[in-house]
Amino acid sequence: METLKKNRKMALISILSLFVMAYIDYVTGYELVFSAAYLIPTSLCAWYFSRRAIWLMSIASAIAAFCVDALSGYSYSHFMIRYWNSLMCGVISLATGLLLHHLKRMLEERERMNVELKGALDELKRSTEEIRKLQSGLQVVCAWTKQIKVDDQWMTPDEFLSARLHLKVSHGMSPEASREFQDELKQRVRREISVV
Repeated sequence: METLKKNRKMALISILSLFVMAYIDYVTGYELVFSAAYLIPTSLCAWYFSRRAIWLMSIASAIAAFCVDALSGYSYSHFMIRYWNSLMCGVISLATGLLLHHLKRMLEERERMNVELKGALDELKRSTEEIRKLQSGLQVVCAWTKQIKVDDQWMTPDEFLSARLHLKVSHGMSPEASREFQDELKQRVRREISVV
């Protein structure tokens, strides 16, 4: 709701600024070039609205420049000069508006990336502090269950590695454990054969 009010307010300001600039251009007469003032309403549209608004305001600026030029009563050496001047006013307004719009989008993207970077740095800082805390402290490991005591809580080595050090854990079998398992399996088979 607040954004809608702001957008309406900025649209009204943009339109009013176009009329004010056209009036000032009319009052100053054809001898003073005031076409750069038409960049103000287009710039407002570029900063607060979409590309469509930029196009519309650029066209409106060209029309306003044409009307002001026609009302001034100045007679050019060729009738197309008035059209050319208005067209150039619209093209310059459009180019300026699109460039400013692109700049605004780049600034927004940079701000978003800064927020993401700050979040990543905060997470890195938190992880680093936790690792330093774990490194500086004495880790108690149960002699029977091999569980690790962290902050009055016992956890398996897998839980410790994944929860505290944020490591992905997979399981495998060491060569020693594999030999023990094979030896135990062979002994079981021999026992079962001797029983039969």
